[in-house]
Amino acid sequence: MKGSTLIKLGIVLMLASGALIFTKNADKFLNEFNNDYLLSRIVVNNIESNYKDFNNNVTKYKEDMTTFYDSLDFYYDNFIRKNRAMVTYLTEVEKDLKRLENSSLKLYESCRYDIDDEKTKEMCRNYKINLDGVVESYDKLVVDYNEVLDAFNGFARDNNRKEHMVDPYESKMSEKLIIIRDELNQEE
Repeated sequence: MKGSTLIKLGIVLMLASGALIFTKNADKFLNEFNNDYLLSRIVVNNIESNYKDFNNNVTKYKEDMTTFYDSLDFYYDNFIRKNRAMVTYLTEVEKDLKRLENSSLKLYESCRYDIDDEKTKEMCRNYKINLDGVVESYDKLVVDYNEVLDAFNGFARDNNRKEHMVDPYESKMSEKLIIIRDELNQEE
């Protein structure tokens, strides 16, 4: 009888140990699941709010780019006077780039998480596309503006107006913005 009591006691202890281990693992699983869920909600909320900011900055950038391109004057006699306005518009585009860099950094970190939410994934895809468009369009702006400057400088040189020659425009694109864009393109 003593042997049977010990066996029963052993079985009870094994069942209690198993239940304790199961309870501990279930508790750990639920805590990790809850933490993952909370982290996901935080990341989704960050993406949503930062995407709005980024998108507003892209819209402002596009408006300022349009204003700059509308201001380009190829009539050389007006160029010196109009170039002041073009430089002012370029300064606005440069400010837009700085704002885009700041809002892009916030989105970049959040979009690196693998979130199972289609709306959020779409925002991150659009962010990547828009960022790529910003970098490409600004690079094109620098090339286009320098082509106009080269043509004007040729005109000034040919017409003995060397004092009116204008130095080439140097890109103000942030290295951070280019690095972020390149890293996003590598993650595909």
